[in-house]
Amino acid sequence: GSLLAFYRSAPATFDAAADLGNAEVVFDPNAALGATTLPTPTSAPAAVTDSSSPTEYTAATTSSAPAAVTPVTPAALPRSLVVVGDSMAYSLWRNLPDGIGSTFTAVDGSVEGCSVYDGGKAISSRDGYTRNFGNCAGWDTKWANAAKGSDVALVVIGAWDVFDVEVVGQALPFGSSGNDARFTAGVQRGVDALVGAGAKVALLEVACMRPQDVKGAGVPSLPERGMDDRVAHLNDLLRQVAAANSDSTTFVTGPPEYCAEPTASDLAYRWDGVHAYKPGAKLTMEAIAQQLLAIPVD
Repeated sequence: GSLLAFYRSAPATFDAAADLGNAEVVFDPNAALGATTLPTPTSAPAAVTDSSSPTEYTAATTSSAPAAVTPVTPAALPRSLVVVGDSMAYSLWRNLPDGIGSTFTAVDGSVEGCSVYDGGKAISSRDGYTRNFGNCAGWDTKWANAAKGSDVALVVIGAWDVFDVEVVGQALPFGSSGNDARFTAGVQRGVDALVGAGAKVALLEVACMRPQDVKGAGVPSLPERGMDDRVAHLNDLLRQVAAANSDSTTFVTGPPEYCAEPTASDLAYRWDGVHAYKPGAKLTMEAIAQQLLAIPVD
């Protein structure tokens, strides 16, 4: 099928800039050394969210840093990660690229279909599709248990957070203050659980989604997932949570390609337009490696 053609077309000679395969992950040489400087906690959020030069990790994370910088010890490698969240987290973890082990060791702490809720239901405009989160009780405890012993917890959510919801009979349209508060309270609960387990927290930018009906997908393509303005709003809320927990939590900028064609709609990267496939997991990890290694851990 198309994936076979995709791999056949991958270049035989390894070129990091042109690589589309999964033979070996390629990190910026500076990434393995860790950051030499970090913005002080009083710095502008732009210092860590500027993605104008995504391939130059060091430039992207320090170009807008203020003059006052604090030396940090290079990250001890490999840095231990736990990947938590919903099935998007699982698919990222499951498809982590070869060659990553010397820089990151990763364990799975995902809870499928739950995001950061244990009640209420998401409602899609597609055929009245709903997802009740009542079976998600204890998701935060599962995150915490999985995070024990890890340096950093990478939180990967978003696919269940773009919907209008109903909680105890009350409708909370997406973007309403009640819907926003439900999401941010859930993320805060997750942060608290992870910090309690001894991990620093990295909130991964929610990628633009291009959901498609693909054989094997457990959930139909829900139109709300393809609404980039909703995704952008979630990312604003994640930045707010990170800013409110600046001692423990960092907002991590993902690959800009996920909001641009042709990558956004390319099922080689995300097999259903939502969940990472191997090249997509590789793209993500190469984009965020420097940011994850720059997080100071105890």
